[in-house]
Formats: sequence, C-alpha cells, structure tokens
Amino acid sequence: MSMTRLRNPLFLLWVPFVLSVQFSSAQEKIILGLTTRNGSTSLPFVIAEEKGFFKAEGLNAIVVIMQNQVVVNGVVARNVDYGGTFSNFVGAALTGLPVRIVMSAMNGSDHYLVTAPNIKKVEDLKGKNFGISSFGGTPHSEAIMILRKHGMNPEKDVTFLQIGGSATRFAAMESGAVQAAMLVPPFSNFATKRGFNQLMSFNEIMNIPLGGLAVHTQRMKEKPDEIVKMI
Repeated sequence: MSMTRLRNPLFLLWVPFVLSVQFSSAQEKIILGLTTRNGSTSLPFVIAEEKGFFKAEGLNAIVVIMQNQVVVNGVVARNVDYGGTFSNFVGAALTGLPVRIVMSAMNGSDHYLVTAPNIKKVEDLKGKNFGISSFGGTPHSEAIMILRKHGMNPEKDVTFLQIGGSATRFAAMESGAVQAAMLVPPFSNFATKRGFNQLMSFNEIMNIPLGGLAVHTQRMKEKPDEIVKMI
C-alpha cells in the first residue's frame, strides 16, 4: 500500500491560522457613536443592532451613547469607528478634519421649537433658558439659526443648558428648568397637549439633511465594503 506524501507539512498549520484570522476579522467590534438611542435619526442604527441586521451583514457593530463632540473627537482619533450624528461632522469636515458623511438618515429636520405657555413668539425668549442636547449638536445648531433669523443674539439673549435627549429636555420644560427646547415627536406632541407652545418646525427656517453616518477618511480607503454594509 502506498501513502501519499504531504509535500508541505506547514499547510496543516496554515489553514487553521487563515480560518482564525478570517473569523476574527468578521467578529471585529465596530463602535458606532450616537448621542441617544431614542431620537428618530438614531432609530435606523438602534433597530439594526437590536434586530440583528448588522450581524446579518457579518458586522459586530455596537451602539455606544456619548456626547456629540465626543463622537466627533472619537472618529477623528479613530477610537470610534462611525458617528451617527450630522451637524458636528459637517463642521469638522469644513475645517479640514479627516472625516466624511457617507449617508444621510433624513432629508429634513423633525425638530420643533417648543416653548413655555407664556412665550408666544421667538423674541419672547430673551433672557430665558434654552434646553439642548449638547453644545454643537443638532438642536443647538438649529436653535442658533432660529434665534438669528428672528434678530436675536444666541450668545447673549438666551442661556443654553446642556441637558440631553428630547425626553430629558421635555422633562426639564415641565419642571420649569428651561423655557424652550427643540423637541421631536412624540415629545413635541406631548408638550402641546400639556399647554406648551409649538412655535415652528425647523424646516420653516431651512430644509437640510439630518442624521447620518460619518467615518474617518482613512477607513473609507481601508474598508469600503464594510461601509457599504453599515449603510
């Protein structure tokens, strides 16, 4: 009986190594930074995580909640793989930082300016507290544009308080801690039912994309297929 000689004994060691590397690559943890799990622009990513859509694409993507600027700084430093916010990344890209927005979640804002019952117009906000999620975040940027559109100085005429997501901002309005906030449904609807004023939609000021997926330019070169799967 003749035996087939193994020409390359290292082959038996090489195959498990290759398979191990491939498996490890498929299971590499991907950090997706969001500012909240509850906002409408966050829902596509949260649903993808909870319903296993990321895993179906072979991605081990994990949503991590952090402050808006932390998301941007993390992507720039490559400690965070993807950012699920929008306005801060626009500013970062315009200043020359190596980040790009590769997807927009919405083609318009779902934020409404909601104010205390005694505030009937934007100009009445002078001297009042304005609740925002974080400095530089979308609600903050939108509030600044609304105030300027109505001839006010955002730096002097109101006091911005960094509070958190729409649910927290709504609670702050109910407690009287702030007299205005940019809220998304259903919190904007809850507010009007409880006597607060819904002065306007941000879309009345400007219609711009909202939410999205941002990434470091180097990752765009290194992992274009992964980016497509994330989208």
